[in-house]
Amino acid sequence: MTNPRRYQHAAAIGAIVLAAATAGALASGLYVPACGFGFGVLVLVEAALREHRRVNRAQLECEWARRRALGMAPPPLDPCCLLSLHSHGQAHDRKCTGDHSLAQFIDDIEQQYGETA
Repeated sequence: MTNPRRYQHAAAIGAIVLAAATAGALASGLYVPACGFGFGVLVLVEAALREHRRVNRAQLECEWARRRALGMAPPPLDPCCLLSLHSHGQAHDRKCTGDHSLAQFIDDIEQQYGETA
């Protein structure tokens, strides 16, 4: 698996190169290519920021797991997992740092919708 830092650095370098191409196209009066290059800069900057967030989250999860393995009781991360963030707290990832479990989730669903056999 490729290191996310590699993607982050590649996207950042690509954004810098496209920004230079945008400036060159604008200086030459080539406005249509400059718009395309500018759009590429925006896409690559977003990709670099996304990979930066992914690396930071992975580091936080590793530190949380290390502290948990040492017997400490670290508080859950905020958000407890990325699936919880996108599901508005309705579902949780296998790497959830909260006190959520599959059994608790199933019990909540059964209470909410009634037990079906």
